[in-house]
Amino acid sequence: MKKFLALVCTLCLLLTALPLTALAADDDWVTLNVEMYDRSIAGFNVEDCWQLHYIQENFGNPNHIKINWIPVSRWEEGTILSTRLAGGTAPDICMTYGIDLVQQYIDMGGIMPLDDLLAEYGQELTAFLGDEVLQYGQYDVGNGKEQYYLPARRIVVATQSMFIRKDWLEKLGMEVPTNVEQLYAYLKAAKEQKLGGDNTIPYSSDLYAADPFYGWIYQMDAFLDYSKITEEDWVANFKFHYMLPGAKEALRWMNKFFNEGLVSDYFGIENSKQTDSDRVNGYDGFWVGNWDVAWRMEKSYAQDLAKNVPGASWIACDPFKPEAGTTPHETYTAAGQAIFIPASVDEKVAVAAIKYLNWMCKPESLYALQNGEMGYNYTTVNENNIPTDLKNINDTDDAHKMHATDGAPICNGFYYGADELNYAATAMGFPGYEDVVADSLVISNDGAYEPVSFTRTIQSRIDYGTTIISKEAELLVQVVTCKPEDFDATWDKYTNEILSAGGQQIIDEQRQAYKDGAYRGFYPMAQK
Repeated sequence: MKKFLALVCTLCLLLTALPLTALAADDDWVTLNVEMYDRSIAGFNVEDCWQLHYIQENFGNPNHIKINWIPVSRWEEGTILSTRLAGGTAPDICMTYGIDLVQQYIDMGGIMPLDDLLAEYGQELTAFLGDEVLQYGQYDVGNGKEQYYLPARRIVVATQSMFIRKDWLEKLGMEVPTNVEQLYAYLKAAKEQKLGGDNTIPYSSDLYAADPFYGWIYQMDAFLDYSKITEEDWVANFKFHYMLPGAKEALRWMNKFFNEGLVSDYFGIENSKQTDSDRVNGYDGFWVGNWDVAWRMEKSYAQDLAKNVPGASWIACDPFKPEAGTTPHETYTAAGQAIFIPASVDEKVAVAAIKYLNWMCKPESLYALQNGEMGYNYTTVNENNIPTDLKNINDTDDAHKMHATDGAPICNGFYYGADELNYAATAMGFPGYEDVVADSLVISNDGAYEPVSFTRTIQSRIDYGTTIISKEAELLVQVVTCKPEDFDATWDKYTNEILSAGGQQIIDEQRQAYKDGAYRGFYPMAQK
């Protein structure tokens, strides 16, 4: 009897202990909140999607980490992140293309240094990024540099291309324009012959208010008088290329186009919704955008144009070329968006964050997050194990919809190892458009140079940057839409206003950073 009671007591103790053990296991879990871009794609739920489930099953569960994706509008991410950082409600892992915002919070002590965490938990992460990329997240602190954010590794550094209607060129019997005079002849003929009907818009352009001169860098660089520009001038005028000798001549041409009725009448309107409609309905003949945007499914410019206007298609071109020499084309740096951990994040959560990004860099993890699941997102691969029929997101069932770049934010672009494989795979991501996409990539990379960046905060950029951007929008709209005889006076008026509103302070501070060696990048003409 005593033995029986002892056995019962033992069993009771064991049964009592089971919930405690389970509870201890539950307490061992960490919740990791990760910012994730929401592009408002129909059927794609950022908070409940295949990529997130894959991450939870293959990384989260084995490491007792619950992963939550926190959706943020891709087009408003800077404003939303700034508000959340200020309010202490930012996710544990944040990402942004707004480097000025990151620099501001580094100076305020609002971003966690990562050196120790990377040394202990991020070996594969640092190996994948490499020193060339990591340097962009390092800032001068005391006598050395500290890693404050992780720059995503950008696989394709091309930025922009210019797109022209191949079918219009054929109707006009014209070759692809290679200089601005030929472009002008094409635009004028397209208008005269009403190739897009009564609504023909030879040159389609609206205003990108967040960075008004972003879509003008190729044109301006083609007209620069490099004989009057030193390396110091180049660095000092970062983000002020329009102030460099010769740049305004690109805008003078645009003024001519506008006054002759060759440019969309919504030119000065911010991100006009009319742009997308006109582009797919066959009214537009030429425009500037990201190097691959003409064929992306998220806009469907090429796909819907072909449906609405049989035989119509876009090809890339480069009609803003200097009279001699290589065309200078600014690319992105090898570093993409900034990924960081706010300083307020708990140490255990910060460790989980680095483990998460470290796991993401493993070949098998990256492959799955970028390509999806065989049989659903693709069905065949080539000899290099690259999917040959990767579905676009609109043709994928909701349960397997995914966004390759956003779901694996440490890598901007498809990664398969060698550059030639990466570029080939990039073109393969546009079924039916592989050749024109590859041509656009070649054009965009011709004469490539990386933009300048700085290893310390340019405080005046923080102080005056918002005002400068607003005034740059005014400058661009006014000099394009004014009468030709008023161009120079208008240019002088608005550039002087920019300089007086803090632009000169920014240029001076960037010039001093050059003298102190606190910058990255190079003057492209120095290599000639």
